[in-house]
Amino acid sequence: PASCGPSRGMEVSIIKLSPVLPHTNDDLTVQVTGRVTSAVESIDTKSVQVMARVLFCRRLNDCMPVFHYNASMCHLFQETGHGCSPLKAGENFVISKSWHLPLLMVRGTYTLLLQFHRPEDQMLVNRSSEYPYYSNAINSQFYRPEGEVIACYTLHQEVLASRSINVLRDYRDAIMAFLIAASSSRAIGSLFPFWSGGVLPQISGFLFIGILVGPYCANLVSQMHITIIGGLINRISLAFIAGAAGAEIFVPELYGLLAPMALQVLFICFLTVSICGGGMFLLVNLGVVAVPAITMQPTLAAKASLCLLMAAMMTARSPASAIAVIAELKCGETKAGNMAIGVTVLSDVAVLILFSLFSQLVRVATEGGTFGPRMALGVVLELGVSVVLGFLMGQILRLALPADGATGVADENEKVHSPGGKEELMQSSLLSTVGLAVRGLVLLVILSATFIFSEEAAQLTDGKLRLEPLLTCTVASCVCGHDKLRRDRLLEALSFWTPIVLLPFFTLAGASLQLSVVGEVLPAAMALVALRAAGIATGSIAAGSLSCWLFPESKTSPESVKFTWLTLLAQAGVTLGLVLEVQHNFDSEWCQPFATLVISVVVINQLLGPVCCRVALQHIVAAEESMANASGGFDTEMGSDSSDRGSEPDMDRASPDLPLITSTRSSVAGGAQGFVNRVYGVNKI
Repeated sequence: PASCGPSRGMEVSIIKLSPVLPHTNDDLTVQVTGRVTSAVESIDTKSVQVMARVLFCRRLNDCMPVFHYNASMCHLFQETGHGCSPLKAGENFVISKSWHLPLLMVRGTYTLLLQFHRPEDQMLVNRSSEYPYYSNAINSQFYRPEGEVIACYTLHQEVLASRSINVLRDYRDAIMAFLIAASSSRAIGSLFPFWSGGVLPQISGFLFIGILVGPYCANLVSQMHITIIGGLINRISLAFIAGAAGAEIFVPELYGLLAPMALQVLFICFLTVSICGGGMFLLVNLGVVAVPAITMQPTLAAKASLCLLMAAMMTARSPASAIAVIAELKCGETKAGNMAIGVTVLSDVAVLILFSLFSQLVRVATEGGTFGPRMALGVVLELGVSVVLGFLMGQILRLALPADGATGVADENEKVHSPGGKEELMQSSLLSTVGLAVRGLVLLVILSATFIFSEEAAQLTDGKLRLEPLLTCTVASCVCGHDKLRRDRLLEALSFWTPIVLLPFFTLAGASLQLSVVGEVLPAAMALVALRAAGIATGSIAAGSLSCWLFPESKTSPESVKFTWLTLLAQAGVTLGLVLEVQHNFDSEWCQPFATLVISVVVINQLLGPVCCRVALQHIVAAEESMANASGGFDTEMGSDSSDRGSEPDMDRASPDLPLITSTRSSVAGGAQGFVNRVYGVNKI
C-alpha cells in the first residue's frame, strides 16, 4: 500500500487481496499485515478503530465514496479467532475481512482508504486536525475520521467483469482507446526530433504522448485499460525486443568489438554495483536520504545485502530504447551502434546473473541460512536451463524461416527492362512484403510463446525451477541469427515488425509511468540515479581508455570513450520485471518501499536515457565519419575497407522512375544496418 500520512505507532506493510484481481459477482478477502512500531510501548486494540472507505475513481482526484466500514481492531481480531490483548512494540498483527462483490457494480478502478484512529480519546481530538496528510490521488484529508489518526494507507485496485459479454465490451474499449493513443503517438512523436532540433528521439515523443493520454492526465487510456491489455502487450513486446537484441549478436561481425564490449560490461557492472551499493549504504546510514526499505532491516548485513540487490538492478539497460534510437538515426552499421546494442544486451544477461546471486544473499541475510555452493549451483542451473531452452527454440525459429534463394538483383533488373516488367515487379514486391510480414508474425508468435512458457515455469514446477524469459528469447534469436542462410531473412522479418512493436510498447510505458510514486521518494531516487550515472560513466570511460591501449586495432575514437556511457542510461522492462520478482519472492514489509524506489529510478532514467543516447550517438558517429574520411575511406563498420563493397549493384540508379526496391541481400548488407534500414519507413516499397 501507499502511505497517505505519517505513522504514529502503527505501520501496515502488506494489504493482500484474494483473489489478486477481483471480478464482479465474486467473494473478496482483504488481509492487512502490520506491526506496532517502537515509538509506543503498546496499543490497546479495544480503543483503536479501523475505518475503511472504498472510493470509485474515474481519474486521479476524481473519486466518489461508495462503501464505508468501521470496526475496532478487537472486533476484527475476534472474527479471526484471536483475543483482544494489547499489542506490544515490535509485535506483528494480521486482520482480515471478506465481502461479496455484487454482479451489477461499476467496473473500473477502486481505491481503498484505510485509516487507524482513536475516536474515544477526547484529549487528543484537537491533534487530529493537525494530522499531516500527504498529497495523494484521492485527497484523504476529506475523509478524516474523528479523534487521533494513527496511520493512513491507500491501495488502488481494478475490478473486472465476470460476464462474458461485459468482458468483450471492456476489451473492445481498451483496444480502441489504445489504438487511438498509439496513432496519436506515432503522428506526434515522429515530430519530436524536428521540434527539438535533433535532441529528443521519437520514443521520447511516444512516452510523452503516453503520459498525456494516460491516467495522470487525459485518462483516455485508463488504469483499467492498462490492467486489461497492458500485460499482454508488455509480454509480446519484451519477447520481441529480446529477440531483436539477440539477432544483433553475430560473432563474425562483432569479432573486432567483442573484447571492448566485454571490458565495458565488466567495468560498468563492477563499478555500478560498487558505487550504487556503497553510496546508498553510506547515504542512508549517515541520514542524508531516507530509504525505508533499508532502514527496516535489523542488521548491517541485511542492509548491505539489500543495497547490493538494489545496485545489481541498476546494471540493467533498455534494449528497446537503444534499438529505437539506433533505428531512427540509421547508425546500426557503425561501431557506435553495434557497441551500444552489444553492451546493452550483454548487460541484461549480466544483470540476471547478479540479480540471482544477490537475491539469494538477501534471503540469507534477512531470513537466515547460509550462502554456499548449493545456492550458487542453483543459480547456474537456472541460467543453464534457460540457455538450453533458448537453443532449442532457436532451432524452431530456423525452421520457420526459409533459406536464402537464388534470386537477386540481376533477376529484378531483367524484370525492370522486360515488357510489363514494372507491373510484374510491383506485384512481386507486394507479395514479398506480405510474405515478410507473415514471417515476422510467425517469429513474434514463437518468441512470445517462449517468453510466456519461461515466465510460467516456476508456477508449473511449484517454484522448483525459475527460468529467465528475456535470456531465453535472446539466446533463441541469437542461435537462429548465426545460421548464415537464414540470417538475412531473420533481420528483415524483425526489422519489418520493429516499429509496429516499439510504438505501442513505449506508448503503454508512458501511460503506465507511476508519476505519483516519484514524488514520494524523489530525493532517494535522484541520489540513486546520480550514483548509477556515475558508476556507468566511470566504468565506461575506464573500459574505453583501456581498450584504446590493449586493442588499438579497434580504432576507438576519443568521442567514443567520452560519450558511450550516455547510450547506456535508459532503463525499462527488465528492471520492472525484476521488481515484480522481488515482490513475489520476498513476502516482507520492505518489498513495497523497495519497489517504489526502484520504479521511481526507472521512470527518471526512461525519460532521460533516450535523449542522452541520441545526443551521444550523434557525437560518436560524427567522429567515426571524420576518422573514416581522414584515413582515406576507412569504413566505420568493424574496421573494414569500404572499397570492397563498391561493386555492389545500385538499384536506385538502375531504375530512377520506380519506387525504391532493395533486394533481400542488399537490404541487409552490413549486419546491423540491415536490421534498422526499414525501421520507421526506410526502404518502404
